[in-house]
Amino acid sequence: MGYFATPAQVSAAPGRATPLTQERITAALDSQDWRYATGDDGEIFGGWDGHNFYFLRMGRNETMLMVRGRWEARLPLGMDNEVFAVLNDWHQEYFFPKAFLVDFPDDGNSRVFTEVTIDCAHGITDDQLITHIHAGIDMSLALFKKLNEAFPGLQQTEDDE
Repeated sequence: MGYFATPAQVSAAPGRATPLTQERITAALDSQDWRYATGDDGEIFGGWDGHNFYFLRMGRNETMLMVRGRWEARLPLGMDNEVFAVLNDWHQEYFFPKAFLVDFPDDGNSRVFTEVTIDCAHGITDDQLITHIHAGIDMSLALFKKLNEAFPGLQQTEDDE
């Protein structure tokens, strides 16, 4: 058998790539002593430095892991060009996270989201899972810091939530 396990071949052997499950994601978070919650629908989420992060299994067979972050700031609608300039600068220097702006017209604001996604169709080792989660959080936080510097004063306050 090769290095990768098929979804039906789950092994507890250290270093073995095994299928991605919700339980493995929470075990990875637990191994780092990170605080998180699980929603009624099974969605795993937590907060880092005031920003929300979600740990999602995506795709037809839920074999893709996405670490999705949301910048704490609410931007007034119409700041697209200014935000895109910062995001484009980021994307020219870094491969990830993918960052994008979403308008919420009903609320009168826009939000910046980040995504780091990896295909785990052939399984993922515990170390790879932890590394991917770290990369998604750490690089998103670096971008959020850059956005905070570019748009001071837009970060939400405790009264916002």
